[in-house]
Amino acid sequence: MIDKHRKIEQFKKSNKNILEFGCGQSRKFSDSITIDIMDFDSVDVVVDIGKGLSFLPDNSIDEIHSYHFLEHIQDFEFLMKEIYRVLKIGGRKIGAVPHFSNPHFYSDYTHRTYFGLYTFYYMSKTSELTRKVPTFYNAMDFKIIDIEFNFYSSFILAKPHKRLCKILFNLNNSIKEYYEENICNFLPANEIRFVLEK
Repeated sequence: MIDKHRKIEQFKKSNKNILEFGCGQSRKFSDSITIDIMDFDSVDVVVDIGKGLSFLPDNSIDEIHSYHFLEHIQDFEFLMKEIYRVLKIGGRKIGAVPHFSNPHFYSDYTHRTYFGLYTFYYMSKTSELTRKVPTFYNAMDFKIIDIEFNFYSSFILAKPHKRLCKILFNLNNSIKEYYEENICNFLPANEIRFVLEK
């Protein structure tokens, strides 16, 4: 681990600790600690977090953000357990991952994990969805604050259609479940945006 600006040493003095995983060449928050395996100028700590967060104490982080990062992790469950460990009670994991129906998901050979509506419910002991998933695999118990499908396109003609899909298929949980079971293969979602709370 390379702590380029001694941020890990200093974060214990901060009132609110925010981490950004896999920030790449740009950070989203000016007051966050950015962590990436690549040593870009915007990165504060260079480390492979796929191997764990042993450099962080339990219950020490308020927010962890990652956008199109988790799908690259070899052992997703292990990292989520580490995230759960280091978050404070009431701390949040916020981010986005590609939906499994996204045709571009398969183009990137570095993608390791598929994500659907139910994925994060395997890490929560409660669910407001009709279909229940097993929750005995691990000791995590995230509260699902929000999960929604996101639709967008690079093609101008498709943008109004994608905006309509985003509104329609996120109206409530029943529609989300119906969409993923019956419609997503015809109208793929680009990503899932989520907010989890410890």
